[in-house]
Amino acid sequence: MSRDSPLRSAPAGRGADQRPDEEAPFSVSELLGLVSETLEQQFSRVLVVGEITSFKRAASGHCYFTLSDNDAAVDALIFRQSASRLAFHPEVGDEVVCRGNMAVYAKQGRMQLYVQAMKPVGEGAAQRALEALKRKLEAEGLFSDDRKRRLPFLPKTIGVVTSRSGAALHDILTTLRRRYRGVRVILSPATVQGAEAPSAIVEALGALAELAQKGECDVAIVGRGGGAAEDLAAFNDERVVRAVAAFPCPIVSAVGHEVDFTLCDFAADHRAATPTAAAEAVVPVRSELVEQLGALDLRLTTATARYLDTLRHRVGDVAGRLRDPARLVAGGRQRVDELAIRMERVLTSRSVRERERLASARAGLDRAGRTRREALDERLTELRSALERGLRDSQSRSRSRFATAAAKLDALSPLSVLGRGYSVVTRDDARIVRSCDEISAGDELSLRFHEGRAVARVISSDHEE
Repeated sequence: MSRDSPLRSAPAGRGADQRPDEEAPFSVSELLGLVSETLEQQFSRVLVVGEITSFKRAASGHCYFTLSDNDAAVDALIFRQSASRLAFHPEVGDEVVCRGNMAVYAKQGRMQLYVQAMKPVGEGAAQRALEALKRKLEAEGLFSDDRKRRLPFLPKTIGVVTSRSGAALHDILTTLRRRYRGVRVILSPATVQGAEAPSAIVEALGALAELAQKGECDVAIVGRGGGAAEDLAAFNDERVVRAVAAFPCPIVSAVGHEVDFTLCDFAADHRAATPTAAAEAVVPVRSELVEQLGALDLRLTTATARYLDTLRHRVGDVAGRLRDPARLVAGGRQRVDELAIRMERVLTSRSVRERERLASARAGLDRAGRTRREALDERLTELRSALERGLRDSQSRSRSRFATAAAKLDALSPLSVLGRGYSVVTRDDARIVRSCDEISAGDELSLRFHEGRAVARVISSDHEE
């Protein structure tokens, strides 16, 4: 600014009659005050159209943003009271018309547009390009739910693509150590912000993909912490989105915060709001797994005990219905004695009848006289022989039937089995033991043999299939 500028003649605190040619330098605050005053006078009520390329809402409620076009940009500010009256929520990429005044922020010597009102006029160029890319990739099926893979339940190795110095890596490692200490983490570092970020992320994903194809990486996390839209732009780059979609193992996108979405979020198998949430998604909590295993073990033990109790009751019921072998043998013996007595009675009765017939024949022979005596004696001899043969045959058949019945009875007798060297094993509660699964080392068992009993103690048992 030259000394004869009109601005030089009206500094605050200077006399209006001061000559322009006199040496009188401005202080910084005086200079900025003159500029601000001129701007406020010349641009006290202006309408400016442009695209929001950055936007930040402070805790105080004031909103700070950048308004841009193809050739220039200007910082802008809208105070909380004016922001609360807006009919929409400004976002990066919105093309808006702002009404306000220009002034200088003296602390930083920066010109700003102080906005009193703002309204949208349509999507900004950057937002339109992003939406066009999203529609293109979606039409190719890169965002389809059918492509989404389930995350492994308990991965051995986790790959991470993020900045080596960013807070995202610290959050991921801290969360993994807290939830499941000991899991292996492979870092494939990349720049996540700036013009070189897309190429760096694609290269880092490629290096990690080679390990995944060899089975050395089970799941991957790609992302960074939150930031302005231009800070997250790398994760909307088509090259990065395609690399995420083609990754050979399940991958989690953890870009930004809860309200931030990028195209990588749609292409990944799983989207996490933050790097911490991504780490929580890929590994379970070890203590919770131990607790679940304990509960399952208790359920298994309880079910097994209940099943064994059921089998014991069934065995007890069956054992209660079995008859005592000694009683069965005693009954068989009684039946044999009864048959022997009946056979003896039959044979005696038949012998008596035959003797009576013989006596009758002898008497008849005596009455027939001497003349027929020889014939009768001969006949008597024949009858005696026939009688003897008949008695022998009858006795032989009876003995054969008796032997057959005795053999059948002996075959059915449990004592017959015991006679071949077997024994009946019972527990101390008189239940019969049929399997070594029913006894344990140290149990006392009762052994019944063909002749006599014995008591034994189990030293060991072995179940053979």
